[in-house]
Amino acid sequence: MENISPKIKRGWLRALFFLITAIITSNLFAGIGLVAIMLSAGYDISIMTNQELLTTELNKIGLILPLKLFELLGLMLPLWLFMRFINRKPIKSLGLTFKGYKKDFKLGLAIGVGLIATGFIILSILGHLTVSHLSFPLLDLILYFLLFAVVAFHEEIFVRGYLLNNLMASMNKYAALSITSLFFMSLHLLNSNISVLSVINLFLAGIALGIYYIHKPNLWLPIGMHLTWNYFQGPVFGFEVSGLNTIGIFNQNLSGHDIITGGEFGFEGSIIATILIIGIIYFLDRKFSY
Repeated sequence: MENISPKIKRGWLRALFFLITAIITSNLFAGIGLVAIMLSAGYDISIMTNQELLTTELNKIGLILPLKLFELLGLMLPLWLFMRFINRKPIKSLGLTFKGYKKDFKLGLAIGVGLIATGFIILSILGHLTVSHLSFPLLDLILYFLLFAVVAFHEEIFVRGYLLNNLMASMNKYAALSITSLFFMSLHLLNSNISVLSVINLFLAGIALGIYYIHKPNLWLPIGMHLTWNYFQGPVFGFEVSGLNTIGIFNQNLSGHDIITGGEFGFEGSIIATILIIGIIYFLDRKFSY
């Protein structure tokens, strides 16, 4: 099957059709899932007409985790259909082979931790961050880990695995990377407390997550980096995660200009994050462009 040519020859067209289909099915599954979750949790369904109250409730891990699972199902259905009948290749061919990539996965995990830890230390040294107290909500930490694992897998197989993979079949790989990074950025534009700098950083994050893939089309390094970036940013070090407020081990207080601290959007809105992300893009490009 791997040697059979795709049903749609142009990679950019496959990517476009998949993008439209995946958005429709993900939103459909998310809508169905939201109603099912609300009803099963005993909520009055009328809460869905109150956007502010609904957003507050969806910050709770007990609601957002099952909702993200529904969204993942809404992606995997068209992914299976496209890979089976359009691309005519196994899903694994998008970069899910783990054998031979264990070290790269570990590197991705380490990069995500390192970026956030470095930012936390820099802000502390500069006097913009203080820790008020520590806590260890074990159940929440486990559930948040599952949440960010689902998010990392979902976004990486969608943006890098299918879109970037197919766009590279039609155009220069750096052009394909730029297009998918713009799309990755757009996925987060409706997040709370977004700023101009956070938008720039989200684009750069898309480049950082995809720069490895254009050299070695495998998803495990970006999945690992995406997972630990989000998890250590929120549930561990206590930053907002793209505007999402999580329960963290480090309960922190930020002071100073939002350009330095990231403000209520989280560390992703900080100029320090900008510098660190650019550095990791350079590192990954140099390391894997052989």
